[in-house]
Amino acid sequence: MNSYNHPVIVGLSGGLGNQIFQYAAGLSLASRLQVPLVLDLSWFGGQKDRKFALSPFNIEASQQNVCEWMSPTYQALVSRLSRRWFSKIMGVPVWHEPHFHYTKNFGLIEKSVFLEGYWQSELYFREHRSLLLQQLSLRGSMPLDCRNLLDEILESDAICVHVRRGDYLSNPLAAKIYEPCSIEYYKKGVSEISETLRNPRCFIFSDDPTWVTSSLSLDCPMKVVDVNGPENAHFDLILMAACKHFLIANSSLSWWGAWLGIHPNKRVIAPKRWFLTPDRDTRDLLPSSWEKL
Repeated sequence: MNSYNHPVIVGLSGGLGNQIFQYAAGLSLASRLQVPLVLDLSWFGGQKDRKFALSPFNIEASQQNVCEWMSPTYQALVSRLSRRWFSKIMGVPVWHEPHFHYTKNFGLIEKSVFLEGYWQSELYFREHRSLLLQQLSLRGSMPLDCRNLLDEILESDAICVHVRRGDYLSNPLAAKIYEPCSIEYYKKGVSEISETLRNPRCFIFSDDPTWVTSSLSLDCPMKVVDVNGPENAHFDLILMAACKHFLIANSSLSWWGAWLGIHPNKRVIAPKRWFLTPDRDTRDLLPSSWEKL
């Protein structure tokens, strides 16, 4: 460890998938600079729907809250303002993600910084895949119903199908940016993957299992996974990653489920259009081996 440098600090925000992207970028940079990694949790102050979600995993980072002396009501607001306007936080410069696609300047960082952004590309961290696979394993065991599902997944040519609806429909801000993938997308994607498999079985993960059960019929044996609530998304992620093939939604959670999958011949199909709005360049969002539909 380089004792002359401050740690790399990552400003976490969003749900589990976004937090893993941010952690992965921070881990990659801290490993390259040989310094510790610190996670700033101040964004979660006062949040009702989003909490720090990485504690169930074997991550190696300390946690701090730059605004911990404030009431929770003000923590998130001050955190957002400070990350945007302060030149330094916790003793290191703030390094803002300049745009959505990968920036080569990330590889030129030579000193510890406070990383502010989403970092949604494996180009930020793919050289540390083995380390991430280790650290994104569970600290403890899964409950019995999850272990039973895991056995079912491992016994078949399991296809992970992720259906994201929830806030894409109920949240007016999210609805302007995201659109749920169509039924046609799921039917065609499952057909393309399953036609080459001996024992295909779809395991469908969704934040709206009731809609899936009533509205989504696939030409493949299917099981709707509904044993985990939002607070246990880490169990769903582990179950997703255990599948052999993936039909993902425009969701960071299913992106990670597919990326963490280790089957040597895994096939991943993702939607061509990730966002409704054209302001984000998604050229580096999907690994080159993944297919777009």
